[in-house]
Amino acid sequence: MIKFARKFGDLGIKGKKAHQYDEFSRTYRTGDFKEYASLAAQHVGAGGSVLDVATGPGYFCIELARLSNLSITGLDISNDLVEIARANARTAGIEVDFLEANASAMPFPDDVFDFVFCSWSIKNFSEPTKVLNEMYRVLRRGGTALIVDVNRHAAGQDWRRYSSDRGLKGLTAFSMGLAFRIQKSGAYSTEQFEELISATPFHRQDIQSNGINLHVWLSK
Repeated sequence: MIKFARKFGDLGIKGKKAHQYDEFSRTYRTGDFKEYASLAAQHVGAGGSVLDVATGPGYFCIELARLSNLSITGLDISNDLVEIARANARTAGIEVDFLEANASAMPFPDDVFDFVFCSWSIKNFSEPTKVLNEMYRVLRRGGTALIVDVNRHAAGQDWRRYSSDRGLKGLTAFSMGLAFRIQKSGAYSTEQFEELISATPFHRQDIQSNGINLHVWLSK
């Protein structure tokens, strides 16, 4: 389903689904975003700059801003999610620059970010290699990119552990399990990520399996 849909363009989340995604992220993924923010903070010095590609409701940016004194930008193709992210940042008392833009043609000059992050979104891009090339372009020399996305080869037990750790129950657990299977069907394996990366200028990579996800580390 995802592979078919992304043939027609990048898959943004809009309208009612954007608000549902915000609620799910806030309720069940806060721990994830805190973990990713901690990883990012370890790779960026004080006063550095971070870009969150496909930021969604902006919780990674908010958690990172709570940890560090960094310049943080969140980008998403969905105007609805950008507005939700801005509202979430205001509620948290956090300053983050959120903007609507396409990840395959980012509105930034070359070499401006020390760290680029992207979570659960590479599989949604119609032209993932273009997005990876854009990540490389906007990174400063020596910068790092971290991509977290569902592992195409994740096992059922990996999802059950993830679901249990986050307290998913009843109808929510069932519906999210179904969504996970759909997401996994359109996700990339380690080998497929390696193939995508080989078509970009990134010269260093480390791909780690972590539960239902792959953590793809790239260096410029």
